[in-house]
Amino acid sequence: MIEENSVSIWISAVREGDSVAANALWSRYFEQLLQQARHRMSRLPRSVYDEEDAAISTFRVLCEKLREGAYPELAGRDEIWHLLLTMLVRKVNRRAEYEKAEKRQQPVGLTHEHADSIPCLKWNALTAQSAEDCRQLLSLLGDENLERVAIWKLEGFTNDEIATKLNRSRRTVQRMLGLIRETWSAGMPDDENTCN
Repeated sequence: MIEENSVSIWISAVREGDSVAANALWSRYFEQLLQQARHRMSRLPRSVYDEEDAAISTFRVLCEKLREGAYPELAGRDEIWHLLLTMLVRKVNRRAEYEKAEKRQQPVGLTHEHADSIPCLKWNALTAQSAEDCRQLLSLLGDENLERVAIWKLEGFTNDEIATKLNRSRRTVQRMLGLIRETWSAGMPDDENTCN
């Protein structure tokens, strides 16, 4: 009963923008979410977007939706777990559809290419502390297009998809990602600046 009450309190606090509560929910659900993502993505081709990205993105979207007032009836640990699982499954299914569509569009003999992802984009460096940390990192970029590129990359879009969204070349997107890496490396404390 204590855990049920704690989860309910955390959910309410996240709605108010409480980063400590978001971190508590993260600690409570991330490993389960990661295991589910790993299981559900096991047959997908390995790409820049992996099970950790899927779990992180799912949790981030849930916190954003709670702060926006979505899911007003959500209150308990079972409910939030079922919602997280539903969101994850939809995200993985969309990714699988994308991978299949992209594979069908490739000429014979070419392999699927993904550019390097932005290093250091670990949940604990960006969003475990709070959405405010994420906003601060995005504000370091000082450019709306760079912010959009960073967000899209976190959401798992490929460089080609981002280039299409921006109506720019893939090379331009790669240069923008390089600038994001440099800016964030300069703006993050040393303990968050190391990539594993």
